[in-house]
Amino acid sequence: MESIVSVSASVVPLTSFPSPFKPSMDTPNAAAPMDLAQLVETLERELGRDPELAIKHKPKIQQLLEDFPVNMEELQRFAHFDPSRNYTRNLISTDNETYALMLLCWNRGKYSPIHDHPTDGCWVKVIQGHVNEVRYQKQDDQLVETSNIVLTSGVTYMDDSLGLHKVGNPSQDCDAISMHLYSPPYEKCRVWFDTKDAEKSSVSVANYYTEYGEKVEYA
Repeated sequence: MESIVSVSASVVPLTSFPSPFKPSMDTPNAAAPMDLAQLVETLERELGRDPELAIKHKPKIQQLLEDFPVNMEELQRFAHFDPSRNYTRNLISTDNETYALMLLCWNRGKYSPIHDHPTDGCWVKVIQGHVNEVRYQKQDDQLVETSNIVLTSGVTYMDDSLGLHKVGNPSQDCDAISMHLYSPPYEKCRVWFDTKDAEKSSVSVANYYTEYGEKVEYA
């Protein structure tokens, strides 16, 4: 097992929700920092470009996320914690076809289960605090840890060709927030709870805690 390294750097279908972000008719000042609406607009454009090109070969996506300045005043409406959960998934924007952009709010010391990615690609940007990513590969009948990093800034990329992973907040003192971009959106993934049994997994439904800043009430 590798040492931890600190680096900077219910089925609810995705129905057609109106995005709160509308394309701007103005050309943004190149010197001005990108706001959230501009990020969404640019991501939609880049994800729709060259559809035959694999997501992993679109480096501008990661660069856009890396360059996006963290403004908690702008992101506050999407940052919702729930002490009864390990973390919450808060939808920022989606077109229901090519992407879903969301904030994940992590309680202290809490993690996701180990999971796969039924998407072409997933990017994670640290917004606040520390985010721990642990990656695994299937080896014989076990899940073997291949990397373990603590992110304090920057963006990381993941897809199934790179293995499985879990993400969480390693701190017992501070909450954490991360921005996740999935392309395309997904409703379910497979999760593992026992690293000694790689063949035993279950299906997890990806519910949103909030959508566009509003709490989702499930029946």
